[in-house]
Amino acid sequence: MISKSRFATLAILVSFAGTVAAQIPAGEMQEPSIVVTHKMRPSPDLMVRTVYIGDLDLKSANGQKEMEKRVGIAVDSICSIPTPLPSYKGTMEKPCRDEAWSGARPQMADAVKRATGS
Repeated sequence: MISKSRFATLAILVSFAGTVAAQIPAGEMQEPSIVVTHKMRPSPDLMVRTVYIGDLDLKSANGQKEMEKRVGIAVDSICSIPTPLPSYKGTMEKPCRDEAWSGARPQMADAVKRATGS
C-alpha cells in the first residue's frame, strides 16, 4: 500500500514530468537531459527536476554556460524547499546544493563529451 506522502510525491513527479514532456517538441525526447535530484531526508521523498539541454550547442562556451544556468535554476528550485524536519531551524540549503550539483556535474560533463566527441 502506498502511503499518502509517497502518493503525493508520485503525483507531483508525474505532474511535473507531464509538464516537461509537453514543453519539449515532438521527436526531440531522445535529446539529452540533466536530471537533478535531492533526497528529502529523513523522509523517503525524492525531489527531481529534469533540465532539457537538447536545444543547446554544447560545443560552444555559450551553450555550456546556458546548460550551467539551467541546471542552477533547477538546483535553486529544489533547494529552496524547507526541510521536512520540524525540529531543524533554518535552511538545509548548502547540503542540498552540494548533493544536487554532485549528481548533475557528471551528467553535464558527459553531455559536453558527447557533443565534442572527446
